[in-house]
Amino acid sequence: MTYDVIYIGPEGDETRVAEHFDDRADAADVARREAARRGAGRMVLPGSHKPSNCVCVIPVGDRPAA
Repeated sequence: MTYDVIYIGPEGDETRVAEHFDDRADAADVARREAARRGAGRMVLPGSHKPSNCVCVIPVGDRPAA
């Protein structure tokens, strides 16, 4: 499983923060720092529910073989 980190702004627009973490804890650490920098909340999202003004860790499945 890999994880991406995105920021969902107040209007629902998404901005990629970081991609392809193999370790969820590393992705959560990036999300925590980015949320503090932006004054936003943070979540780990298992599905497509999208809160606003939140930095989210998104599970993206297995990375394809290179």
